[in-house]
Amino acid sequence: MIAAVILAAGESRRMGTPKPLLTFSGRILLRHVIEQARASACQQIIVVLGARADDVAAAVRDPGVHLVVNDRYREGMGTSLGAGIAALPPECEAAVVLLGDQPRIDAAVIDALIDVHRRTGKPLVASRYGGVAGAPTLIGRALFPEARGLQGDAGGRRLIRQHPDLVAEVPLPEAAAVDLDTPEDFARLKAAVEPRTAGTSRRRRPGA
Repeated sequence: MIAAVILAAGESRRMGTPKPLLTFSGRILLRHVIEQARASACQQIIVVLGARADDVAAAVRDPGVHLVVNDRYREGMGTSLGAGIAALPPECEAAVVLLGDQPRIDAAVIDALIDVHRRTGKPLVASRYGGVAGAPTLIGRALFPEARGLQGDAGGRRLIRQHPDLVAEVPLPEAAAVDLDTPEDFARLKAAVEPRTAGTSRRRRPGA
């Protein structure tokens, strides 16, 4: 089986409000990522929480979603990835690691990573955005022990750097790479994805 591990434990300090709870295209950001994972070939969904864990859990709690709280989230993303990998069932062959603030990654991208893993047998499949390889990343079972021990802010990219011979890649448009760190990032995303909605809301109604 393939699982999705969604990392949503960060403190959102630059955003100033919990990123998983931001509203995007009619639903909160983390719910959007969960729905794309559910629509993919992944058979289990694990969400790793940390900062504001109770608030975020209340917003996404669902029988089909396994919530894991990383008490060490302040130490960096690596500990959250490790917590998610540690929660996988023993029959899991690979995990697609998704970021909770990458809303332009859809089910088709997730399935492409899984397909490349199964066709090539590579235990690492990275997303390639021009000259940069990054998330989402598929990690195969052979590298689970190493992933569980990750520290600091280095997540899947550290594994990619350390094992270049084990990596396959899926090319994606650079627009899909966007993640959200600041209110300005979020405003740009909404302007790009929801321009008609934004324009309609500003337009005065006849006779108003």
